[in-house]
Amino acid sequence: MGTPVLLVATATGWLGTARMPRALATAGFDVALLAPKNALASKSRFVARLGHLPDGATPVQWVHAFAAMVKATSPRLVVPCDDAAFRLLQMLALSPPDRPSPELARELRPLIVESLGDPAHYRTSVDKTLLPGAAAALGIRVPPHAVVATLGAAESFAGAHGYPVVLKRDRSTAGDGVEIVDTRERLASAFTHLTLQDRRDSPGDAARALMIQAHIPGMIHYENTCAWRGERLAGFAVARLAYADAKGPAAVIRCYHSPEIREFSSRLVRGLGMTGLFASEYIVHEATGEAYLLEINRRLTPGMHVGPRVDVDLCAALHSALRGETVAGRTGMSDGEEWINVHFPQEWLRDPESAYLRDYPVDVPWDEPELFEAMVASRSR
Repeated sequence: MGTPVLLVATATGWLGTARMPRALATAGFDVALLAPKNALASKSRFVARLGHLPDGATPVQWVHAFAAMVKATSPRLVVPCDDAAFRLLQMLALSPPDRPSPELARELRPLIVESLGDPAHYRTSVDKTLLPGAAAALGIRVPPHAVVATLGAAESFAGAHGYPVVLKRDRSTAGDGVEIVDTRERLASAFTHLTLQDRRDSPGDAARALMIQAHIPGMIHYENTCAWRGERLAGFAVARLAYADAKGPAAVIRCYHSPEIREFSSRLVRGLGMTGLFASEYIVHEATGEAYLLEINRRLTPGMHVGPRVDVDLCAALHSALRGETVAGRTGMSDGEEWINVHFPQEWLRDPESAYLRDYPVDVPWDEPELFEAMVASRSR
């Protein structure tokens, strides 16, 4: 019998979520999943128990469904699979709704804190208007930035730092709240668009301030990380080599060792008291090679499951920590070591004639036929 873990998803098609049950089960976890009907992850043969969210679930319905799965599976940890899932767990820990009952929220809170770490820093870690200042205070390099409430303030920043600039909402998913603009006219349009997004999300509320940052020319990099109670246990850096959308996830990655990114990741873990699996995102300047923190994804990401292939098994490290054991495997890759991973079906969907598909091993889930068939079927959508 494995150690019970509960994956919580609100999205149906996230590919990173679908690849993690195998990695978790191999590390010694017994995997349960709470997700909408027809979620891609439900096709994994490594999901031992499945619970469904109601269609269009409200936050109260989500709390009911989450509480029922916790009761049914008694998980040692809960893992958010997407940004909305993390925000719902944050809500339940910090500002639970009056229904179904305050007592239920108090019962669930210890599991959330055990799974995610210090709740005092949940919002800061994912709020794009708060993280840059907090990261800079920890000695982590961030792009020049400002929090702006008016278009005039945004224009003043752009005038001082030059175009292009990056405008961000306090929260976003897969780049939907981020705009890169290269003229004053486009800045005005983006400011209006992101402000309207806020008002649609929270009718009746005033739009929140936006983050504006200087644009750093370079390539997106990540570190996939496992942490436990404010200590970085293991991780490996990733360079995004190919992608379908400049603001979206990778289709091909290069895994490697970056001393600077590893140090920044360790400072984030300590400073924000984090536990669990997450990815910090950076842009590495094309001329200087310096890394600048952009955001933290407090959830599963595509490529997180490839740790065993580079002998840095994040799930095994998390399992060891949960059992009070020392991490037995490597905690990072070695200097000069690198490995290319071609994500399936991402690169196949992006370019069926891609040279990466021909020249490198492709990460196909051959041992999960039902999941493979569902991934192939995604091409028609």
